[in-house]
Amino acid sequence: MTQPLAAASRISQRRQAALSDGGADYSAKRAELIRIAAIVFREKGYATATLNDIAAVFGTDRASLYYYVASKEELFQECIQNILDTNVAAAAGIAELPVSPREKLTQLISLMIASQVEHYPYMYVYIQEDMRQVVSQDAEWATRMVEQTHRLEKFFRDAILEGVADGSFRDGLSATLVANGLFGMLLWTHRWYVPGTKYSEQELTATFTALFFDGLATP
Repeated sequence: MTQPLAAASRISQRRQAALSDGGADYSAKRAELIRIAAIVFREKGYATATLNDIAAVFGTDRASLYYYVASKEELFQECIQNILDTNVAAAAGIAELPVSPREKLTQLISLMIASQVEHYPYMYVYIQEDMRQVVSQDAEWATRMVEQTHRLEKFFRDAILEGVADGSFRDGLSATLVANGLFGMLLWTHRWYVPGTKYSEQELTATFTALFFDGLATP
């Protein structure tokens, strides 16, 4: 084994041991590294950002980052995977509620906005980046994340179809186009909204639901 490969192997072993141990200090520093990576990805874009950029903000050198993560790709994955899985699980719960289609959509809208606020800037990174450009097209992780995103979109579409079926939403519009339009409106906030600035989470939810439901109401 060459010297660089041997050194990389030792670092990998130390990282795996630290991850398994779950020490509070290590976990806190790793979480801080992931938070900083999300900020750098947001500012520079995933493709442009480098581990050197992240290390500089973290206050260390690139080599030291490998004690916490194996690659830039792993940092990106850590930024968004748990959040997206949590959102899908929450949306699935909303879909099962014995409430009207309008109430389901209201709760789904609130969920998406609350997630962007709570998990800023992680959700910004997720929305900003095309995951199929970030990792290889056949990567299992990328495929799973795309599938989860489609599941999330389907909860919106299904609620719209329920509303059309019971007469509370207007007929004659493509449910897929309506759902994509709503989903796009919600996600586009990442281009201009920073939590804690001019508008509150409640104001966003109220405004978006008013715009959407007034347009979808039965004439």
